[in-house]
Amino acid sequence: MNPPKDQSAEALESALRAAIENERRWMEMCPEFSSDSEQMEQWTSTAKLRRLEVKRIEALLANQTEPSGFLRPVANEEAEAKECMGETR
Repeated sequence: MNPPKDQSAEALESALRAAIENERRWMEMCPEFSSDSEQMEQWTSTAKLRRLEVKRIEALLANQTEPSGFLRPVANEEAEAKECMGETR
């Protein structure tokens, strides 16, 4: 038996909130200038994985909601991540 659509949407919303919070906390730990290039590379890779996790959950949730869904924009967090990782638009 499949769970009700509302219940799976609630689970995705909960997972999205947790993923966004994890990403936010990780970005707060941004090493501005690290002399250890391996450590900086590892931090950057983890930051990218956290961003991908958020995007994946958002896409799953968007597929379950109508086009006028309730997803919040993530542009500011994405810009912060790119800035911290040394990427530009």
